[in-house]
Amino acid sequence: MTTRIFGSGIRRREDPRLITGQANYTDDIKLTGMVHAAILRSPHAHAKIISVDVAAAKTAPGVLGVYTGADTDGVLNPIPCAWLVPDSDVKAVPYPAMAKDVVRYVGDAVAVVVAETRAQAEDALEAINVNYETLSASVNPELATHDGAAQLHEDAPNNQAFHWVVAGGDADAAFESAEVVVRDTIIQQRLIPNAMEPWSAVASYSSAMEHHPEPAHLPVPLFLGHEYSRA
Repeated sequence: MTTRIFGSGIRRREDPRLITGQANYTDDIKLTGMVHAAILRSPHAHAKIISVDVAAAKTAPGVLGVYTGADTDGVLNPIPCAWLVPDSDVKAVPYPAMAKDVVRYVGDAVAVVVAETRAQAEDALEAINVNYETLSASVNPELATHDGAAQLHEDAPNNQAFHWVVAGGDADAAFESAEVVVRDTIIQQRLIPNAMEPWSAVASYSSAMEHHPEPAHLPVPLFLGHEYSRA
């Protein structure tokens, strides 16, 4: 007898440790000499970055460093595309970790503050002054591909990331022989699955070994913390 999946209740395995306070969050991990990072993000969907003044933030209490896109340009590689669509003309435009000249969505990272405590890092963000020149934007994916629409990336003309044809059999013959053909435009909402907990991470760096040791005791073996790691 096969196990029935559809229509049956499936108990969530992770809930007991979460609702009883036994789960470990990144906020629960305390390392010797641990510092905290907070990220300043763009309030604009599309804008030129005219200037980023971080002078006041650098002198704020507890601040160890402030970095912008100009600091990481040529130092950090662009973030890779998660999925290169096969058999398509996909245009994997460069995606820097922090915007340098142009922000292309609300929440695009503009600067990062590293401080001794989380509160100090977040407070120092308020001292950063970014001068933007807002640009036109389009929130309708179809209209964004029309002539005259705001262009986000020079390497992706008409804002089209890729054109992918998926077919099987003789589609043209099927339509020609069909008694009824229905034509319609279907708008699919944007969708991205996210975990219940916002993303954050903790990592340790060994200056003696000049590498990140394998952090078996950490939940995520990568650098960067604190964008509200606990609900």
